[in-house]
Amino acid sequence: MSGWNISFIGAGNVAEALYLGFSAAGHKIVSVASRGGDSAKALAVKAGAEWKKDLSVPGNCDILILAVTDTSVAEVAAEVILPDRTIIVHTAGSVPLKALGRTERAGVFYPLQTFTKGFLPELKKVPFFIEATDEASLNVLREMGESIGAGAWNCDSEKRRHLHVAAVFANNFSNFMMTAGETIASEAGFDPLLLRPLIEETARKALHAGPARAQTGPAVRHDTITIKSHLDLLSFSPEYQKLYRLISTMIADHYKNSNR
Repeated sequence: MSGWNISFIGAGNVAEALYLGFSAAGHKIVSVASRGGDSAKALAVKAGAEWKKDLSVPGNCDILILAVTDTSVAEVAAEVILPDRTIIVHTAGSVPLKALGRTERAGVFYPLQTFTKGFLPELKKVPFFIEATDEASLNVLREMGESIGAGAWNCDSEKRRHLHVAAVFANNFSNFMMTAGETIASEAGFDPLLLRPLIEETARKALHAGPARAQTGPAVRHDTITIKSHLDLLSFSPEYQKLYRLISTMIADHYKNSNR
């Protein structure tokens, strides 16, 4: 199957990235809807699609993508007015397939990537993790992942939950660590932009050598004197002290048999 007619409910960062990917691959966006209204209208205009003010879907829609918040998937799926022929999918990592409330023509199309307004990812590098109620729908989702991304991998709801947690550590937590670093640098009177070359080199080494091999710092060297000095310097923030102590302990334990 190719040249699908695709509808979206939800018009945020994920929807915009997927719309661009599907359009580039030769598929047609036929409608866009969201509860907010304005975002859906803007995306519909951009896509040359119908702007829907309710949760209905055109009769010629092959695939409906729910690109909504995790907590909204079940509610929206229960309310949507869907043609019998249409496959409905959601994009959430932590939401099970059963949340769609259907026993056929339903699935999950989860992109393992971060989506931020103004920063469109290269979808061709993105792996998609798929699950479906039936083999025919699963095959369509596989073709979708191969059409716009790096491919598609079968992944049931429980495994996908684990993958989502891994993604939170790799992306959300690591990003917050950079935010904390900038805050600490600013507290000491430094321009936080001075940390950017360090952040770039950290990411480069992690990608090329793997994060475990790229690990450096006082905790991996079991340098308790430097760690104590850092904890003293963080006296302005008990929260940062607690975070530093916890992460340092985990790093030291992980590398306790290391010669580094």
